Amino acid sequence: MNELHTGTAAITTGEPEPSTKGLIAPAQSTPRVSIIADAPVPLKHYAGVLVADAMHRRLVEAALIPLELLPVMLEEEALDKARMYDFELLIADEAIALRIERHLAGTEEESEGVRPALVAVIGKGSAPAVLARKTDDPFTDNPFEGTLALPLGPALIVAQLGLVLYAHRAFARQYQSALEELNLSRRIFRSVTSGITVSNALLPDLPLTYVNPAFEAMTGYSLEEVVGTNCRFLQNGESDQPRLTLFREAIHSGREVVATIRNYRKDGTPFWNQLSLTPIQNREGLLTHFVGIQTDVTACVELEAALRESEKLAAVGRLAASIAHEINNPLESVMNLIYLARQLESDGVLREYLAQADKELQRVAHITSQSLRFFKQSTKPSAVIPSGLLDAVLDIYSGRPENVNVRVERRDRIIGSFVCMESEIRQVLSNLVRNSFDAMKGSRGRLLVRSREATEWQTNRKGVVLTFADTGTGITPETMKHLYTAFFTTKDIGGTGLGLWVSSEIINRHSGRLRVRSSDTPGKSWTVFQLFLPYPGVTV
Repeated sequence: MNELHTGTAAITTGEPEPSTKGLIAPAQSTPRVSIIADAPVPLKHYAGVLVADAMHRRLVEAALIPLELLPVMLEEEALDKARMYDFELLIADEAIALRIERHLAGTEEESEGVRPALVAVIGKGSAPAVLARKTDDPFTDNPFEGTLALPLGPALIVAQLGLVLYAHRAFARQYQSALEELNLSRRIFRSVTSGITVSNALLPDLPLTYVNPAFEAMTGYSLEEVVGTNCRFLQNGESDQPRLTLFREAIHSGREVVATIRNYRKDGTPFWNQLSLTPIQNREGLLTHFVGIQTDVTACVELEAALRESEKLAAVGRLAASIAHEINNPLESVMNLIYLARQLESDGVLREYLAQADKELQRVAHITSQSLRFFKQSTKPSAVIPSGLLDAVLDIYSGRPENVNVRVERRDRIIGSFVCMESEIRQVLSNLVRNSFDAMKGSRGRLLVRSREATEWQTNRKGVVLTFADTGTGITPETMKHLYTAFFTTKDIGGTGLGLWVSSEIINRHSGRLRVRSSDTPGKSWTVFQLFLPYPGVTV
């Protein structure tokens, strides 16, 4: 006896065993089938037959051969309902076919497979019982893909089953194509880096029905947590944001809208969300869903805010330069008048007062001159002397009242000029000096500023080294990791987090290098910044 294992059935040719349980005994030449429920191979191109009448069963078997379908004799009690979708065709007596149809209808939404074509066998000359059922029965309409009124000529049976099979296979191809397109859409949704949400517009309060993995990663909320809820949970109670009105109006009128709002992740951290909301309509034009595409634009929003702050600071600088320029004219007049008064005969005390006034006015003139020079923006590289740059920066900061307790020490060696964008290097030096003064604010401290020529041992390049060593609070190891990160600041509202980030960009353009060492040990804290600029940093 030869035995072929098909995965869901073991087909055996030869003499039937009359005691086989759960099977209708076929003719002697008909394959006998035992259903194996846990077999992994599907029964495609197999037809399940559940026909009690022996003659009708033989007619069906004979008709399946030209259709290249292998008949599998089944009994309803032994039929594994979970494997019905593995058959391409099911042919059953009408009463059994009705029960199979009920099961298929109940499981159709849960399965992505193509349901088998169901053909009901009825006695010739009798109307199908399904057409005589009550009108409120869900199966009043013929639920079968075909009916066979047996007995019937073999050619007619083949023709009728062939039409059913042709239509079923055409539908299966369309279904498979649609399923592949659906699966592709699912993969696209899951792979998109922007967060995607789908909400049901037919239900009250627009509950979410789907979110993609990017939304889960962006917000920290899982799909299971958010399905069935309105996405306003991201607002964390901040429902008075002006831009939310745009979304409310768009939802009410069923139109598209794009706006940036402040949302909150599951851990409570805020982020700026650029939300694009699009209405989806069905074929009848009914609004059924809203699709939201969410992008975290926090970095862009913070950059725009920093640029606005930078522009404000630049405007203040230009205003200060303008004021310094306007002060110069009357200042020169006052200094000339004091000079003339000192030439006149007067007592010693008056001359001493005039000399002191002249000294203070000269200092004011020096500061205004340095301010004008400091805020003057260079448009091309120029040759500068390091000590001159340091003088301009230190004069600006050393005269501030909050810095009077800081002792500034200079150690300049004789250095020739080097080529750079003067205004940019002044900006870098200003950031380093200001940071040193801020680190020593409120306490007595010392700032050592040194300039010298040096050779970078890694590249053997010659250049200028400017060192700024202070006795401030020092930099913690955690802060050191983010020292050159944009928007990172330890000065709370007083800092933009752009000083060292911009300085590093400037130094890179000059092919230079900035190193830092620090200790935050209480009582022994210090910080040293060392700036190396090669000869020449940029080309004139």
